[in-house]
Amino acid sequence: MIRHNLEDWLVEYDTPAAGGQPDPMAGGPPISDPTMGMPGGDPNVTNVPQDMAPPQPQDQDVNQDPQAPDMPEPEGGDTDFEIWKKNYFKESIKGNVEDLLEMMSPMREKENLLPHQRKFIEDNWNIQLIRRNENVSKTSQEVRKAVRGQLDQNNPGTSVVEHLHRTLDTRPMLNNKFIQMLGYGAYKGELHRKYIAALTGSVEVSSGHERENIIFNENEYSIKLSTRLNAEWGEVPIGSWSLREDDAERYLSEPELRRLQEGSPEEKEVLRKRIVIESIAKQFEERAYVIHVVSDEGTIYALGWDLANCVRSAYSEGKLVVKTRTSDNSEAMIDDDGNIIPLIDLNVNFVRETGQQDEEGQPETEEIEFMERRNGMLFLSAGLPTIQDASNSTQGMNFKEIPYQGNPSDLKTLRRCVFSTHDLLMKECV
Repeated sequence: MIRHNLEDWLVEYDTPAAGGQPDPMAGGPPISDPTMGMPGGDPNVTNVPQDMAPPQPQDQDVNQDPQAPDMPEPEGGDTDFEIWKKNYFKESIKGNVEDLLEMMSPMREKENLLPHQRKFIEDNWNIQLIRRNENVSKTSQEVRKAVRGQLDQNNPGTSVVEHLHRTLDTRPMLNNKFIQMLGYGAYKGELHRKYIAALTGSVEVSSGHERENIIFNENEYSIKLSTRLNAEWGEVPIGSWSLREDDAERYLSEPELRRLQEGSPEEKEVLRKRIVIESIAKQFEERAYVIHVVSDEGTIYALGWDLANCVRSAYSEGKLVVKTRTSDNSEAMIDDDGNIIPLIDLNVNFVRETGQQDEEGQPETEEIEFMERRNGMLFLSAGLPTIQDASNSTQGMNFKEIPYQGNPSDLKTLRRCVFSTHDLLMKECV
């Protein structure tokens, strides 16, 4: 478990992704932000005391001063803003919408804010405006109370999705908002991120795919979440990943390093693949994923995914295998002699029992694509049946679904119940 002090975070988590990079939450082309104006504890949950007993469900005094919420670490910039921002993180735990808006209002009027500072304010201003809705406010209070009482510290992402699903299942009108978001095309990921932040009382800190997007703060811990919304399963972006030159030394013992150099081909292959799994897990161990996919029939699928715990445990149990590959579309480099050297990409496959037996009477299995690295980016490439199978047999995955409860003929209306580009761009401001 990793501990962070109050000062352990700040500007690097606010800086928007560099221009020209895809918006992974949207699953579409680059866009600018229209709102600019293992056991023993999971690193996704920070600030949890090692000897803290599991919390019991109970109401907390919302006026109690929060102690150490997780925050991005300052890298410079206006000192007054950084002090204000730390206070905002503390105040966000209380969850009072009007107090938070009042706190942001004077800072929002400042003329000398840096772009990432103004983005932080505008993002969270819009989140609090959503929370003004009575149903959203009630949902936020219920979700936070449930998570406080029943947090799985090893798999915090699964806990958040569990309690969010239970609450939304009783509020179809709020659930339908996921359907509406698809009508916004490339902007749907931005809306989804703010909606999840509003429903969970979280603070938005990033809109990119290289770090967490929102932070769910409590007095004793913080949960770092990345949000994704897609129209289908099969290509959910996770984030950039590649092996580092020193990964073998980081993840293997001295005897294992010697076997990697001098062992049999089979030993080398096993160790190479373990390095891959450990490297992926390490890269993403400090955040969990909240993923929503909306089907053509209006069914809303939700996945809470604690990636690091999931891939480590599933690989150790033989449920995930690593496969390397090259193709005509693989990245390449040119060596000193001018030769084109293709770079190896990989798949992580899920091992599923077919229900049949082989010639020796053992359960027959098949491998199905689960994750894919392509052009430096990792994707959750599993289809719906594989997601369902994996969530039933691995740790760190919590899959839920809510069928559309309205008239099927109303789905088109819901998808089109959005502001047009004209509405967004041609609004007259006084």
